[in-house]
Amino acid sequence: MPKPVLVISESPHPVAHAAARAAMLAAALQCRRMEFLCAARGAGTLCKGMEEVEHAGAAAQLRFGVHCSAQFDTGAFPAALMQRALDADPLLIAAAWQAHEWWPILHNFNLLRDVSRASLTPVLLVRQPARKPYAHAVFPSDFSPDSLDTLQAALRLLPATRLTIVHAFHVPGEGQMRAARVRDEAIGACRRKAELAAQEAFAALAARLQPHPARLSLVLLPRPTGLAVAEYVNAVDADIIVLSGSQRWLVDDWSWQHRARELIEKTSSDLLMVTPAKPGPCRLVGLDLLADRSEA
Repeated sequence: MPKPVLVISESPHPVAHAAARAAMLAAALQCRRMEFLCAARGAGTLCKGMEEVEHAGAAAQLRFGVHCSAQFDTGAFPAALMQRALDADPLLIAAAWQAHEWWPILHNFNLLRDVSRASLTPVLLVRQPARKPYAHAVFPSDFSPDSLDTLQAALRLLPATRLTIVHAFHVPGEGQMRAARVRDEAIGACRRKAELAAQEAFAALAARLQPHPARLSLVLLPRPTGLAVAEYVNAVDADIIVLSGSQRWLVDDWSWQHRARELIEKTSSDLLMVTPAKPGPCRLVGLDLLADRSEA
């Protein structure tokens, strides 16, 4: 049976935008099945959620020819629904942005990270109305092997989207050189060397993609003088940010989580998080009930 696209929601948070975007991507991927996994905190919100899912499913079938089914349960994403998400082995899991009284950034980041790491499935956090297909995606990358896995998944899931890899870099020892009054020409030479190394790493990464996609490009952001990644995303009005959900070492994971939350806070783009199938030692943060699956 073909893999479905899943939409997870927690009533009373709206699901229409996530459903429309999931159906749009499903059609682009030639997928004709979409499944809603919905949780509700009470009978009143359950009825409201069922009605909204019915309308969203009807719209998806009418516009994109996607056949929809739904499963409901009470509680905050109970284990039964998450286990169903794993059993379905979906192409993609889409979740709507959830309002939160005190910590909306942290709440939505934790949802994105935990579902991605528990399911090892690409997870899309939808923040904007799905009025048109994604035109431009931005992927902050360090050119690691995990970046290649994330890039391949993004190119597969966003088949018609222009994708820009952004790489923020520092000139090694620039602070000490400036403190020692090293000439700007010498520092500039070090910067050009760092840029060349990044371009070579990008070329090596792109060479491993078969065939090399013409819609892939590179932008270098020198630190501390250049734009930050969030500023670049806003400057080019990117539709979606692609994030790798894996870090092999705990200190790297802390730094990555800080940068990812900053991107969510300072931009309004949708986010796609991809966690490779072979996680490092620190990747499984939440949803311990699914740890056995990830280690298999």
